[in-house]
Amino acid sequence: LQKISKIPILGIIGRNYSGYELLSKQSPKSSIHEGFRALRSNLNFHNSLQEKQVYLVTSSVSGEGKTYIAENLSIVFAQSGKKTLVIGGDLRRPKLYSDFGLDNKVGLTNYMLSDIPFSEVICKSDVENLDVLASGPLPANPADALLSEKLEIMMKELRKVYDVIILDTPPIGLVADALTLMNYSDANLYVTRQNYTKRGLLSYVNDMYDKNRLGNLHIVFNDVKEGSGAYGYGYGYGYGYGYDYGYNYGYLQKSDYFDDDEKSE
Repeated sequence: LQKISKIPILGIIGRNYSGYELLSKQSPKSSIHEGFRALRSNLNFHNSLQEKQVYLVTSSVSGEGKTYIAENLSIVFAQSGKKTLVIGGDLRRPKLYSDFGLDNKVGLTNYMLSDIPFSEVICKSDVENLDVLASGPLPANPADALLSEKLEIMMKELRKVYDVIILDTPPIGLVADALTLMNYSDANLYVTRQNYTKRGLLSYVNDMYDKNRLGNLHIVFNDVKEGSGAYGYGYGYGYGYGYDYGYNYGYLQKSDYFDDDEKSE
């Protein structure tokens, strides 16, 4: 990652062997908790001048763990006493709602495409200080829905209520939705996954970064295997879903991944 990209690496999250996707279901003393606390601490350090923060999480393709990072980062911020909201900004193939036990019948699209106030589509989670705004029913044209003036109004109002807002978005390598939502974020997290992310996928992101199109961007290296050399011990990750995001992305060769046994050139 350091050799092929100038984008700074903000955090490393290890493999999760627990079988649970949410930190709220794991021991607070677990190593995976420590990994997300370290990521939270790094974000606080890099964004210390602004009291309220909006973080956006994206990746290149499906399966790299962007939703996993978004929802668990929101949990550790809430556990630190910050009033936190996590938003399901993926209007194409949402997943965040199911991890929090919601049904997705009410959410962001209800607010943007009807007269329902946003206060009525936000749900409380089982985690203290953490609210969830699910994506809601899938719209006919997600890209156009995100251009709604109501979204801009909502984000301004939410900043007054919450200390931290985290946006889970579609993969930036497949659709432009994340670029639209970056208009509302203070810092953007680009998730790559060991033994999964194809090296060539960073070419597009590197080019956009060089053209200052991606704002305050940082890399999060996800699903790092214990003892792989990237990190001294594994924090936790066990996500596992394939490149079936619905955007017809092609098959990836293993030799193109960020491999855990790769030797230095």
